[in-house]
Amino acid sequence: MKIKTILVVVVIAVLAILSAIFLPRNTDFGAYWHGVRNYMNGTKPLYGPLSGMEYPQEFRYPPVTVLFFLPLTRLPLRVASFCWILMAWVACSIATYLAIRAWKLRFTVGGTLLGVIFLAPYVVLAVKFGNVQPYLIALVLLALLFAETHPGWSGLALAVAICFKVWPLFFAPWLLLRRRRSALYYAGGATAVLWTAPVLFFGWSRYLYLLQDFFTHVVALASGPEAVWYSSQSLRGVLLRLLTRSVHPRDGYPDVSFASLPPALMVDCYLVLSILIYGYAVFAMWRSDESRRWLWDAGAFVLFSALQPFCMNSSLISLLPAILAGAHVYSAPAGQFPAAAKRAFLVACVLVVLSISPYLPLQREVLMLGIDFWIMLALATGLGFAVHTGARKLHPAYSAQPI
Repeated sequence: MKIKTILVVVVIAVLAILSAIFLPRNTDFGAYWHGVRNYMNGTKPLYGPLSGMEYPQEFRYPPVTVLFFLPLTRLPLRVASFCWILMAWVACSIATYLAIRAWKLRFTVGGTLLGVIFLAPYVVLAVKFGNVQPYLIALVLLALLFAETHPGWSGLALAVAICFKVWPLFFAPWLLLRRRRSALYYAGGATAVLWTAPVLFFGWSRYLYLLQDFFTHVVALASGPEAVWYSSQSLRGVLLRLLTRSVHPRDGYPDVSFASLPPALMVDCYLVLSILIYGYAVFAMWRSDESRRWLWDAGAFVLFSALQPFCMNSSLISLLPAILAGAHVYSAPAGQFPAAAKRAFLVACVLVVLSISPYLPLQREVLMLGIDFWIMLALATGLGFAVHTGARKLHPAYSAQPI
């Protein structure tokens, strides 16, 4: 192993250990830990305002995830949190390394610096909150990377991600490509097994009750999004905050709305725009040249983040694959990618710096204006320029044919 590689591994390991010790606030992980522990002790319900650490830190994941969290509840919260964060670092580091190798990414010093600046705030937020998003992104990225060479592992990775959130199904069309289709079949089978397995632990009646309670809880959350998701950075959140009066920010956060359009109209606009954008992306990805497929794989994580109904900035570690691709595009020699693609990535980095301003009123103002949504838009624009003009060969194993 090269000395440079060893140094990188050591630095990442030290950062992982220090962050796992000193940064976590357990806002999200605490809800997982308390939710499962209290339910198994019989002291609280699994769902509802009294679950987790009580509203708004409720337990919000399907009952199948109890089996994943259960081993951690046998440990003290602080120790469990350390293990949780450390394993998240490991998962993301492995997925990142494999993506860099499969996509043959290269970075200059400038590109590396901008990539670190871009990614660092989202890494810090993910560690502070201790949410499940790093695991989901690592699993989905591994599913895409392994889809052709190891379809069984690819399907299992996507199936585990779907156990926590349904939204990773967003990537199903990426597995409909002819040489990836086996991975989708494996994902379907693994999902069915994983969602059925809890019957052996809970029994049929108890498990069906938990499923019903979970879906009731999800519907209740979706019916009053302004109560919990007031600073959502998705397209839906930005439209509702800017163009309606339906979202009421918490104390200390400004009201940035400049129109009073009907919320139902904005939700309909969001649905139409999302369908059109997603449909175009899928069609263009299916018909793209194989040498550009990796850019569609990376860019999909931007759409995954921006088009979901609710997206908090603490979950935007989901941009990791797209940031890697953007840093590579910025680092590429002149002529390989258009200058506009590099400028768009630079604009996204500038917006990231603005979003972490130490001046709290400005930080809250740009948050309510959807600063992270505009960051995602700049990143998507840069990758869009790159995918339509940049092309290079990858390893034959990392290729596919349109359906």
